[in-house]
Amino acid sequence: HLSDALSELVETTLGDLEASKCISIEDEMDCAPLNLGMISAYYYITYTTIELFAASLTAKTKLKGLLEIVAGATEFETFAVRPGEAEMLRRILNHSPITLSSNKVTDPHVKVAALMQAYFSRTALHGDFVQDLQKILPDATRLLQAMEDVISSNGWLGPAIAAMELSQMIVQGMWDKDPAVMQLPHISKETGQKCDAAGIESVYDLIDMEDDARRELLQISDGQLEEVAEAANRYPSIEVAFD
Repeated sequence: HLSDALSELVETTLGDLEASKCISIEDEMDCAPLNLGMISAYYYITYTTIELFAASLTAKTKLKGLLEIVAGATEFETFAVRPGEAEMLRRILNHSPITLSSNKVTDPHVKVAALMQAYFSRTALHGDFVQDLQKILPDATRLLQAMEDVISSNGWLGPAIAAMELSQMIVQGMWDKDPAVMQLPHISKETGQKCDAAGIESVYDLIDMEDDARRELLQISDGQLEEVAEAANRYPSIEVAFD
């Protein structure tokens, strides 16, 4: 009976992996990894998630679609909505720039998408939401890297750029259309908008300002200014040349 149970387990598992296009099986015996399987294994994500990516991504997928697909990953099924959280999630979604296809706030995947939008908008979160977000962001980064590989394998430029922008948003904690100087510490959205109005559109522009003008513009303490300067000086200077 044990042998039969193990044989059935192996056959069922291999069948699921073959159906999700993670492996190929020839002559009912020889197994070989496929591209999706290798991506899934490299980033240590479930085969159901990589199957979701392959089935959902298209050449026309934009930021909204990428956010919903990432939030729909199997890895996020554990983020159940606790009693009392549904109304808070509804308020977050009502003030979020992206309107999700599903507004079922009791769905863990909708919760993940809502918290990610709150993070990008720098909305103040409290209690368990903060701990949830701390667990969501590392997984989301890893899942997006896998998604970028799936997109690249299909040769889709638009979704690839959008996925990289979403990755940057997760690292920087801001929307892609927010003022660029918000990447630096202690720079709020209001301060970023003031910088834009003053013609300071990039971190480099802020670095090139006179000290007194920078202090007047940012209106932060000397200690905070030092942290801004330290972060700005670490900012990479990249030049691209092509023939």
